[in-house]
Amino acid sequence: MIFSHDTDYYKWDQWLFLKFFEKGLAYREGSYVNWCEKCTTVLANEQVQGGKCWRCNSEVEQKFLTQWFLKIREYADELLDGLETVDWPEKVKLMQRNWISRSEGSLIRFPIVEEDRTIDIFTTRP
Repeated sequence: MIFSHDTDYYKWDQWLFLKFFEKGLAYREGSYVNWCEKCTTVLANEQVQGGKCWRCNSEVEQKFLTQWFLKIREYADELLDGLETVDWPEKVKLMQRNWISRSEGSLIRFPIVEEDRTIDIFTTRP
């Protein structure tokens, strides 16, 4: 069994992160996140169901935090094409395809009145 608190696990996790950082692929930036106050954690969009935390059913709020990001968009085509060469279950490949997604379109930023933030919308329609 693998545990994320085990040195044999996290030393490689840290090593990989440092490689991303050294190559300029990991960066810090402020962004709004889905925050569950009860669980004191950030939630992925997929973990928010009807505005509530999937674990505890508490209301999720938007919170501005500085966090780490990876520049995977620059490699989307390569990552998607590489899925054809790995021996993974088709269900996992489909999840990866949907997550990475190859889309062409435009990002439109709508300013929020009296706030220093925007609502970003990506559209594939002209």
